[in-house]
Amino acid sequence: MTKLLAVDLDGTLFHPRRIRRCISKKNVQFLHRWIDEGNKVLLVTSRSRQFTERLKDEIKRPFDCISCCSSQIVADDKLIHEKTMPNKKLEKILEKIDKNYEPLGFLMTTEKYSCVIKVNRKVRGVFLFFYRLWWWMQFAYREPYVVDNDLFQEELKTAKIYKVINFIGLNKNKSKISKELNKEFREEFPEIESSWTAQVNELTPKGCNKGNGVEKYCEIMNINPENVYVVGDSGNDISMFNKFYERSYCMKHGHPSARKYAKHIISRVYKLEKLILRGDLTINKSSEN
Repeated sequence: MTKLLAVDLDGTLFHPRRIRRCISKKNVQFLHRWIDEGNKVLLVTSRSRQFTERLKDEIKRPFDCISCCSSQIVADDKLIHEKTMPNKKLEKILEKIDKNYEPLGFLMTTEKYSCVIKVNRKVRGVFLFFYRLWWWMQFAYREPYVVDNDLFQEELKTAKIYKVINFIGLNKNKSKISKELNKEFREEFPEIESSWTAQVNELTPKGCNKGNGVEKYCEIMNINPENVYVVGDSGNDISMFNKFYERSYCMKHGHPSARKYAKHIISRVYKLEKLILRGDLTINKSSEN
């Protein structure tokens, strides 16, 4: 009976972080054994499809992926599902967010660009300094980006848009602020999907969240939901935990607001081997160290 491992990337499969490669050796070895036993791996991320393509060289086994929180679903290297944001509505929403919340910047993923950045002109120099410093320190996890407010507006009007990130800043209470803004966005902008991570709010097409994406994938690929195991660490993984609660795992270092929605807690992805491949599902929120 084929099992599906739906696993988040940043903070999950990418934990602990490396410099020259994205995935630790132990996590790769676990994925190999998992796939070699006839099971499937589904990478579930808010990152772009272009980025997930790069992971083929590290995993060296077939895998499928959900990118931009399910704006795109790829199986057997083919795009099997796609949903984009309504350009005119999104333009009005971003204008309102810009006016009401004054974010440091917006980051947009489109069909052509992994990341186009529009910067708040009031803080342009400071934002770009810290963003470039942060980007340089990402090492293997870097994604190409373009900083161009005019290009951002052009793409906003006509391009296929899969995701927009609202960057709230580096405040020490950034997780709390991001979570609160997420609630406000959901109430004020019901025509889009909003989720949160430690530093940003992610806006995707209506209905495009990780949980719905995994559910859609299972429907298309004829996979029994009872054979699905989901793993994540942050707010945008909560939808997966809710959809597949009995086999949901949150990383031990994950945000408390995300951990409480998962049934199980783990410290490393590769530790799932003894819990799933060996059939031991007795772990609970207090038993793994």
